[in-house]
Amino acid sequence: MAAPRRRNRTGESKREEIRRAAYDCFRAGGFHATSVDDICAAAGASKGSFYWHYASKQEVFVDILETWTREVMDQLYEQFEEAVIDADYVAAITEALKREVKRGRVIVPLWLEFIAQGSREPELQAAVSKFHRRARSAIASILRPAVAGRCSEGELQAIAATIFGAYLGLVVQDGADPERAHAVDNVSMFMALLGRLFQYLPHVAPDAPVQ
Repeated sequence: MAAPRRRNRTGESKREEIRRAAYDCFRAGGFHATSVDDICAAAGASKGSFYWHYASKQEVFVDILETWTREVMDQLYEQFEEAVIDADYVAAITEALKREVKRGRVIVPLWLEFIAQGSREPELQAAVSKFHRRARSAIASILRPAVAGRCSEGELQAIAATIFGAYLGLVVQDGADPERAHAVDNVSMFMALLGRLFQYLPHVAPDAPVQ
């Protein structure tokens, strides 16, 4: 069996250059209209270099999605470490989501394209599903201390899914109707409403079953 390839720091740097170039190309022309040649030209890389790091442009997008997920989750957790001190979780999530709207405006259209493509390509579907699970899990972990004793674990997961779904939906509307559907403003109002609703959640008995 051949030994697995090992990337040195120079290799990792080139991989990042290709990924960033692909991100710019996908943003400018969309996934399907972008070719490997386009990505190579933007990255200043040969095809041999491209295929050393990625098997296909699909794999580049999966890497972009994975990288974004890691960055978003790391930023969320870092931001919420301070929020724990103030116990103001809703405000912290609001600010985090508002900061991600700008990047979401680029990623979400590509994400929608991949949702459609994923029905025919299991690898893409798996990547998008993983992205969703990690995002929902992060939001649930952040909210858990704030709603402890006020809802079941199943209800917490539903709240996290709703927040993430609302964020994606607001970004989509922002792209479709930029003059009237302002994602940042709507995120703020949605989370403010959710925060008020949290205050009225009744306490759940400690031995209440998880739904």
